[in-house]
Amino acid sequence: ARDLASRGARIVLACRDEDAGREAASRITEHTGNGDVECAGLDLASLDSVREFAAELKARDEKVHALVCNAGVWVPPESSSDKKTRDGFEIHFGVNHLGHFALIQSLLPQMMIGERHQSGMGKSRIIIVSSSLCKSGKIDLQKSDFVHEQRVPGADERKSFAPTGYCDSKLMNMLTCQELATRLRGTNVTTYAVSPGFCSSRLGRNVHMPIYKKMLAAPLMRLFQRSSKQGALNIVFAVTEDEARLKSGAMYQDGKIWEDGVKLMESLEDDALQKGLWGLSEKLMKDENQR
Repeated sequence: ARDLASRGARIVLACRDEDAGREAASRITEHTGNGDVECAGLDLASLDSVREFAAELKARDEKVHALVCNAGVWVPPESSSDKKTRDGFEIHFGVNHLGHFALIQSLLPQMMIGERHQSGMGKSRIIIVSSSLCKSGKIDLQKSDFVHEQRVPGADERKSFAPTGYCDSKLMNMLTCQELATRLRGTNVTTYAVSPGFCSSRLGRNVHMPIYKKMLAAPLMRLFQRSSKQGALNIVFAVTEDEARLKSGAMYQDGKIWEDGVKLMESLEDDALQKGLWGLSEKLMKDENQR
């Protein structure tokens, strides 16, 4: 956000913790001199909150030229049983996937405005932050066992330090980007997924371990972790790069298409999974809207 503000962009920080969001907005303004930075309340664990946020932007006739879907939660299995969204969905599925899906659906009309108003901004962009851990994700649409509970790993799966719900949701991010690109073909909106890499952040705030383990792990982690700034550069690239050099629906890391992601999508053979996930997500949103 600070980088984009320094380029003169109008920034809306959509934050669950509005006090922290307002503090961040103030720091960005102080650092960049850009006074057009604000915070607005948004909790992706609540579909009502998503609708209210989108309605506020629409009421102000805000034209959205870039939407960065960057929110995420990471909850270990031992803590996930009581972690649900306000609508009762499994926390990773509900926040990392469905919350973003609902946000995109709600803001698409505001992204189309740029074309109708001839704003001169070119195509609008949707950036979905995924992860290389999407390679460990598995989605069984017949079971749909990920919707309300974190999926139990199969006996044939290699043990991973990452929660299955997180990995699955990151695969959903990638699939959503692919399907979205197909559906938006011929419009003024393009979409890209990014993998920021293994970054130092507060993503693991729900992981609890003894102090001595943290002290032992910290030096090792620093050998492999990127800084938050290094990770954010991937997002800045996807927002600012010349659209002629980008491929809508592709996943990027370090300024180029992530080849592991290409291989992963090729292994799925067809687009039935991404279309099925899209259909399920639309149905869940519709069901919640009718309650």
